[in-house]
Amino acid sequence: GPRICIGQKFAMLEMKCTLSKILRNFELRPATPKHTLKLTPEAVLKSSNGVRIQVRPRKL
Repeated sequence: GPRICIGQKFAMLEMKCTLSKILRNFELRPATPKHTLKLTPEAVLKSSNGVRIQVRPRKL
């Protein structure tokens, strides 16, 4: 609508840049191979038991 946040596009761009930097510099893997997500349907689908990941620096 006409009254959206004036910083909305900037915030989306910042999130995309940050995610890009994380994925470029780090390797994300499941912390445990057999961890099953328990999904809770809300406005946004979310995990009720958390998401466990390992973050390791990429070898360049």
